[in-house]
Amino acid sequence: MIKKKGEYGYRKYFKIKNGIMIGFFIFIILLLFIASKNTKVEVSRILLVSSILMVLPMANLLAPFLVVFKYNSIEYDRVKDFLGDKHFLFDIILTMKEQVMPLDIIYIEDEKIFALLSNKANKKKTEDFIKERMKIGGINVTAKVCDNFNELSKFIQATKQDDKNLEEIRAILKSLSV
Repeated sequence: MIKKKGEYGYRKYFKIKNGIMIGFFIFIILLLFIASKNTKVEVSRILLVSSILMVLPMANLLAPFLVVFKYNSIEYDRVKDFLGDKHFLFDIILTMKEQVMPLDIIYIEDEKIFALLSNKANKKKTEDFIKERMKIGGINVTAKVCDNFNELSKFIQATKQDDKNLEEIRAILKSLSV
């Protein structure tokens, strides 16, 4: 089943999809390289150059694959109650030069973003990154990042689920994700 950014299970789907595509590229590159060794000189050069050029699109798939590879989705039992609610995004991975920020759950309410960070990335830098990117998109938000599921649950229970700027915030976060 096809998963879209922001849906639970997207990381697993992304790894499988890109893994298959990278495997296909490796197969084609090896096939062209071996064929270049077993053909005439004129055709051999064309096949060799083709195999070298195939590495570029494979590298474009490999870079985000390597970023996502070590991160798994949060346990299903923890998020099953939130599935289908438009205020939630799941499996979002934001990247910047200094760090990778795998956000397992993002809760959006009014102009507040609350996220669960699954690695030891700097929470303050993650919050600042989200605020800065939202400001570029024309939305001023407050962002709170935690590394504890219970803290996220308390925040969700204390909110009123306002839809102000919800779709715009969702779109910006999805566009920033791997």
